[in-house]
Amino acid sequence: MFKRIYWRDVAPYISIAGMAVLLILPQLILHSTIVGSDAIFHFNRIYDAAKQMQNFNFSYFQTNYGFQQSGRIINALYGPYFAYLSGVLLILVRSWYHFQIVSTLLVYLIGGIGMYLLATKVRATKRIALIAALLFMNVGWLPRWGLSQNLNSWGAALAPFVLICAVRMISDHQRPIKIIPLALIMAIIIEIHILSTILFTLVLLPFFMIGLWRANDKIKMLLDTILAALLTILLTANIWGSFLTIFANNSIAEPAKFALEQNALQFSMILGQRNQLGAVCLILFAAQLVYVLVSKQATTVNRVVTVIGALILFIASDLFPWVTLQHQLPFLQSTLQFPVRFTIIAYPLLFCGAAISATQLRLSSERHTGYYRFGALIAVLLCLAPNMLSMALKAETYHSVDVLNSWTGVTVLADTPDQIRSSLHAEHPGQLLTLVEKRHPDYLPIPSEFKRLNFKRSDEYEKQIIDRHREFEHKVLSGGRLQLTWNAERRDYRQVPLIMYKESILQLDGHRLNSYQYDETNIGAPVVPQEIGRNTLILQFKQPRSFTNLLILSLVSWLVLSCVGVGKVVYQYKKYYKRG
Repeated sequence: MFKRIYWRDVAPYISIAGMAVLLILPQLILHSTIVGSDAIFHFNRIYDAAKQMQNFNFSYFQTNYGFQQSGRIINALYGPYFAYLSGVLLILVRSWYHFQIVSTLLVYLIGGIGMYLLATKVRATKRIALIAALLFMNVGWLPRWGLSQNLNSWGAALAPFVLICAVRMISDHQRPIKIIPLALIMAIIIEIHILSTILFTLVLLPFFMIGLWRANDKIKMLLDTILAALLTILLTANIWGSFLTIFANNSIAEPAKFALEQNALQFSMILGQRNQLGAVCLILFAAQLVYVLVSKQATTVNRVVTVIGALILFIASDLFPWVTLQHQLPFLQSTLQFPVRFTIIAYPLLFCGAAISATQLRLSSERHTGYYRFGALIAVLLCLAPNMLSMALKAETYHSVDVLNSWTGVTVLADTPDQIRSSLHAEHPGQLLTLVEKRHPDYLPIPSEFKRLNFKRSDEYEKQIIDRHREFEHKVLSGGRLQLTWNAERRDYRQVPLIMYKESILQLDGHRLNSYQYDETNIGAPVVPQEIGRNTLILQFKQPRSFTNLLILSLVSWLVLSCVGVGKVVYQYKKYYKRG
């Protein structure tokens, strides 16, 4: 573990860090914050987690600080630990601008280092592995965190680490499964993005089947897999507890629907981001596929990663019959949404295969090394240029009258663009969320009497929550409770800007309300009786004891695993210096 460090060992990591800085250079020069399509959504949930920690007033389910202080559930069902870790980062850096710079750097570094380690895992040379990493950093979903704040970018960044475990399954016949690395990476991804976890699980299956067929000890591989799965379940017990708690008693609105074919991968001569496969990658991947199909020198690992990668790339593209599949399985419109998501697996697999092939060709033809290096440099530059251009254009928008890069579903309350710009750099990040609000229908409850009605929940959320929440005074009480107060001039019923779930409890003027004492709207907002004068309403989510036990189990599992990791490092450190 502790070895003398040589320049040739650290140079690739310095190069990856340099590329990461280069990619955000336009944003640094222009001192811009990019507010993309998903920014306000993630800013709200990160801000809520940060405020919980700052005030040491936790509410795992009920959102008391973000999303118009409506009490709706978001983080419990959508990357809870990631939200809290992001909240820690926000507390440390204090502004959205600095948060975006640091988090974007992290995405690029994690993705680039992961791709480099994957390529070296399959015995590519350091230089070729570095080229694969630099190309990977500039294509697909990885740049989308900085450009649009799409959470799928984190799945793309972690994909190479999953594939390291996949490659081990088919290449290490003695020990194809390492329990802790496999469980750890899957648990991390589950705590960030559930859909990415499903995609990774699907891609691991063929590697597992091939590995099981080739393993020296098949029973041990099966047992290790079961243990890894059990450890993953322990680490993510909070996720499964959240889903059981909410979905067992509530009908939850499905995410927005998208036309699958329109969000599949398309081929482009220039661009190479998210929905486009650029010319460089198209030529590289096509050449790689042809090589493994016709060359007798291609290894089994190379054939497996390339064929699986090419198949997944085909599924991700508009060549796949998505129109027919959408007709047969309409639920995919709201669950999968974007078939191009599959590229988070396809790209690292194909880059991995290309790195293997490039290493073989280089070793068999040393005379043409100069040509290979020149070609690699041109390929990296051709992928880098459109990526940096996109970053520059989006960063420039910050200084225009628009400020925001995405206006879909946005309600702006700022009087001038300068107010929004100032709030993005302010050390009080909550300012932005009072000036720019966005309607998000995700995870809203559907009361039983409205299940069969067809209406646009995002519009209803805007009318019932966004347009009304300023009429009330909000205060977060101890124990994760949320208090609303208002003055009424007459005695009647009033809809308040809160979201109710079956586990929610309402207390009006010191008295708990039973379900028959108030009504609910079509998105779960309560309509309560009000008296003349001052009214006080308290919302609280009653967290089941069963979930609390699962949450404790998850936290203890992470603590134990951390202690094991620290203990292993200390042991290796002592062992190394005893030898010295």
